Amino acid sequence: MSRKGDYPVVSFDGTTEKWHVLGAGLFQGKIRAVVSTIARKGRGVKTEKVIIQHGQMKLFYVIEGKVALHYNGARHVLEAGESAVLDGGIPHNWENLGTKQAKALWVILG
Repeated sequence: MSRKGDYPVVSFDGTTEKWHVLGAGLFQGKIRAVVSTIARKGRGVKTEKVIIQHGQMKLFYVIEGKVALHYNGARHVLEAGESAVLDGGIPHNWENLGTKQAKALWVILG
């Protein structure tokens, strides 16, 4: 069992994005699930900072806020309760379109 304050937090230079690593968080040396937050009007970490292999699928679920998911050259606007499944090896990023913090769940599926 993990309590709210027990999750390790990861941050990145050049972005307001923070990852709260869920549960044990690691599987074969890779993060399996994180709750990610981005400050208002902020952008997420670029995919080259996080190594994921082609074919390794990711679930992206918006917990709160309105965001743009940039995936494979396209921009998709999602709001709280909406989700997308994507190949983690294809370039992707997200940005907060709102005036408050946005929060999303990322889960590596493969």
